Amino acid sequence: MLSFPELRKEIIKYCVLMYENNYVVASDGNISVRISEGHFLITPSDKRKAELEYKDLIVINKEGNVIEGNFTPSKEMWMHIWIYEMRPDVNAVIHAHPPYSTAFSFQMPREYVPQLPEVEILVGKIGFVPYREAGSLELAKLVKEKITEHNGLILQKHGVVAVGANLEEAFNRLERMEFEFKIKSLRESFR
Repeated sequence: MLSFPELRKEIIKYCVLMYENNYVVASDGNISVRISEGHFLITPSDKRKAELEYKDLIVINKEGNVIEGNFTPSKEMWMHIWIYEMRPDVNAVIHAHPPYSTAFSFQMPREYVPQLPEVEILVGKIGFVPYREAGSLELAKLVKEKITEHNGLILQKHGVVAVGANLEEAFNRLERMEFEFKIKSLRESFR
């Protein structure tokens, strides 16, 4: 397990990677990690992911209270907390808006079985969550129900959620899902 300062550094690293790969724009998306039983480090609301600093990150508990930090936690805080509640094996959650995955979310009515073997093996079936307002408890509850059977979810009109034992695994799953939907888009353009 990484130390607390190392976890802060990792979150910043993956926020920058999300931005550099066009998985988020402006202040979109959020990342969290489990730092102990019932405590999580999460990105703030309304701050550009590519410009985050260590001091911007927030420690919250499973009741949603801010334990440390000067900013408001991500409005998707409950989605993160409830994922950790449902998945004791998960120590990292990433929510992003990658373009191909998000575009596919408009036409995806149900669970998706990846066509690329690497995605099927490393992510598994990709769950589908029907549209609910971003940051709403309704969205968080639907994610809570679906995450028990999936390591990756497509949120209709809203992007993706990827989980992992650590941030590297969660980011790899995010990246593989986006690659799957990019290839799917290219395949369909050749028809």
